[in-house]
Amino acid sequence: MPFSVINDINAGKEVKSPENHNPFIVNRFYSFFPDTLYFAQLMNLNYDLNNRHQISFLINSVRPSKRWQKWLKKEQNADYDAVRDYFRFSDLKTKEALKILTKEQIEVIRNKNKKE
Repeated sequence: MPFSVINDINAGKEVKSPENHNPFIVNRFYSFFPDTLYFAQLMNLNYDLNNRHQISFLINSVRPSKRWQKWLKKEQNADYDAVRDYFRFSDLKTKEALKILTKEQIEVIRNKNKKE
């Protein structure tokens, strides 16, 4: 639902459902574009504003335009998932472990995960 808020702001229209406004997602979306990065940063600095004020600021500041951005996601693979689940590591520790472990060790970990 926060994407409907983003679409309304991009179109320069009044937001129909401001209760769906998620400041993190909206600010992250606008941080991808050079012409709206400044506005996203201002909203991050003024996080204590209520949703109505944030939406009003963005509608009046952001020029109407079609904006589309593919969301960046973490790059993961089967080895990463197997090591993380087996050792119950954080993301950072899992990346470090993958640098150290050999393919044979990772295969053993995969087999042990299948048995459980």
